[in-house]
Amino acid sequence: MLVVIPFLACHIIWAIASPISTGISCTISVQYKIGDLKEPEPLLLKQVGKNATIWYPDNDDGTLRISAGDSIYLACPGKNNYFQNRSWGKEVEAVCIRDKVFDVKGVHQYISSLVCKSHPEHHAEYTSTSPCFGRHSPIEIGFNVNGIFIRTIELCRDEKTYMTYYTKFMMTKMIESYQRGYPRPPKFLAGKFYPRINIDYLYKFETQLDIFGRILKSTKLAEERLKKSLQFLSRGHIVAKADFVYGSQQRSTFWYLNTAPQWQTFNAGNWNSLEISVRRFAASRRLDLDVYTGVHGQMTMEDIHNKQQPVYLAEGAVMSVPKFYWKVIYDPLSKRGTAFVGLNDPFITLVTDDVYLCTNISERIKWLNWRPCNITLGISYACSVADLRKAVPAVPLLDVIDILM
Repeated sequence: MLVVIPFLACHIIWAIASPISTGISCTISVQYKIGDLKEPEPLLLKQVGKNATIWYPDNDDGTLRISAGDSIYLACPGKNNYFQNRSWGKEVEAVCIRDKVFDVKGVHQYISSLVCKSHPEHHAEYTSTSPCFGRHSPIEIGFNVNGIFIRTIELCRDEKTYMTYYTKFMMTKMIESYQRGYPRPPKFLAGKFYPRINIDYLYKFETQLDIFGRILKSTKLAEERLKKSLQFLSRGHIVAKADFVYGSQQRSTFWYLNTAPQWQTFNAGNWNSLEISVRRFAASRRLDLDVYTGVHGQMTMEDIHNKQQPVYLAEGAVMSVPKFYWKVIYDPLSKRGTAFVGLNDPFITLVTDDVYLCTNISERIKWLNWRPCNITLGISYACSVADLRKAVPAVPLLDVIDILM
């Protein structure tokens, strides 16, 4: 028997003698706006403690299914964060009753009522693991849930030049169900990682005009190369926002640690097309992929005296503009992987051999949807992981037996 309290009918159902029915399941739609999760959304976890993992939907329409009697754990990490029902604290176990109803601390709740005070708080922290790529700093971005760090992104960084050599994350096979249109945070986070520079200032268009005027020794030439809202150096996500399912994960990509200067036409061109193609590939093949993405080399530009000058955003050999972006997708189960490279230089007039760091095998990758020979969108190509690693030592050593096609 159920007694419904009318003025709380949208949230709470008091249960009297309501045993859990076998064979009945609960469903949670994670679609943004029209689904069951309301903002600020909590993290959805399969377990708590050291084995805590994010619980992803079961199909591409963004539905997560839980059997009656089984539990899902929800968390609102952050120093001043907690569930809007403060008596629940920061983490709760919700046991499936039926449909959208869960038992939370003995009270039946609709899943839509489980809302955080604020967005789950993400952190960037140095790890205690050994140095990466020589003697550089490994850092991880993620959520601290009751003393357990739930990682979204790993990265390897040069503390002197502020260059992130590469990132790593796991792309779920359910990525097609990602929360489309989830709002971006108001700004990128610098944290404690850029002590000597104002990184927000460096990405302003007027600042770029000034620095390029000095690099090229000509204000007029700088104004010809840079065009406001069209051609400028953007905060290029290394791990894309849409590479994660949940909005809380997507928000964790907005660290400057997860960016490098990237020309806007390349950012919105072939690099964006590659990211979309990889997500569709992972979803269509039902593969959980390890994805490594990084940068290599330094772009140069011809100055007023026809001499090539290295391009950077800040004085003192920091915030250099990479010449190449690269990506490796790897299926750890089949031990197959493929590498991709994009040229971050839309100003070249001739495609020369040095643009290709490895043998181009793009014709073998039938699922790619891009325009790889378009200079403005970014010359791009695919190659074997081993071949790329010969040219780019930062590419991690992986046990790859074949191309992932």
